[in-house]
Amino acid sequence: MMHNSNSKGFIAVTAVVVIVSGILVYSVASMASVFAYSDVVLRREWRIQANFNAQACLETVALMSARDYFLEGDIKLEEFGCFAHVERDHASNTVDVRAQSIFSGISSSDFEQNFSIP
Repeated sequence: MMHNSNSKGFIAVTAVVVIVSGILVYSVASMASVFAYSDVVLRREWRIQANFNAQACLETVALMSARDYFLEGDIKLEEFGCFAHVERDHASNTVDVRAQSIFSGISSSDFEQNFSIP
């Protein structure tokens, strides 16, 4: 029984195409999982940085409100990319400061600090 040389070539080309297709699918799946993991890690780092910025903003605004008796309302600090709100009770000399930061589109947690000024 003789095989045609054309059919041997067809089988070889088909085998190579199947193997290359399998390697390509594996590579695409690997790259997709690497990208997904990288995105998760990057967003986690951004969330941590947003929380650090909000804490720094809170401390800065608390210091500002301790120095300025008339500081009240909404405050935006560009350095930290944050928004703070200061509520002051003049009768009891207490100050309530809330701050939240946004870093690369990721919002931080809300931070709050209450203190009294002598």
